[in-house]
Amino acid sequence: MTRVGRAADRLAHGELDTRVPEEGPSEIAGLARSFNRMAAALGAALTSQRDFVANASHQLRTPLAGLKLRLEAVRAEGGPAAEQAAKAEREVDRLSGLVGDLLELARAASPESTGRAVDLSRLAAEAADRWRDRVAASGKRLEVMEGGVLPVWASDVDLSHVVDNLLENAIRYCPAGTRIELATSADGGRPTLTVADEGPGISSEERPRVFERFFRGSTGRQSGPGTGLGLAIVAELVARWEGEVRLLDEDGTTIAVSFPRAPTVS
Repeated sequence: MTRVGRAADRLAHGELDTRVPEEGPSEIAGLARSFNRMAAALGAALTSQRDFVANASHQLRTPLAGLKLRLEAVRAEGGPAAEQAAKAEREVDRLSGLVGDLLELARAASPESTGRAVDLSRLAAEAADRWRDRVAASGKRLEVMEGGVLPVWASDVDLSHVVDNLLENAIRYCPAGTRIELATSADGGRPTLTVADEGPGISSEERPRVFERFFRGSTGRQSGPGTGLGLAIVAELVARWEGEVRLLDEDGTTIAVSFPRAPTVS
């Protein structure tokens, strides 16, 4: 039974090829066979899902890109059709953004087995370098506060997506002339990353739903088009690596993600 329990734990952490020997007393052997059948079915289902995400990414994005190029050509010609082409372009951009977020959400919800000890502070600094120009172009300023080496066990690609989504969210909602703070710290021994802004925040009624898929609160609806998937993607990716995401302050202007501490980064 202990062997099956350990195997179930490995399977839950994304080791889809995990199997147990079908031996021992009849009840134990039967349990092992049932476990192996379940593991094989789960592996096949997840492989199918990953294949779908990869194929959908190509099949959906390629025609959208082609449509946008055609609309750009119509707009460039001028005349009565140019204005309508420009409006259609904006709708194509919205659809492309939704497709991208849906595919990212599907990927985030799939188990991931490739992790390593990653320095959360280093990833935050790299994200700040990527976003500094865009933050400045939006009329805001980005401040970074690093808390030293903070190793977590995760995928650096996943964590980069987390930070990118949080920074993009802050840029969208805080007004020009305000500050966005990206900080890392050891909060109670748990490596933690926070993104704070000086935007309007989230009402107390809407706070429990902020990480739901497709949820856009009153502030989000007033800010213009969006998919309502950015923070849902953050929640999925953080949960994949046994982390936690939460709102810290009463106004909902600070979001924190924290993870169990990993062995020291080599």
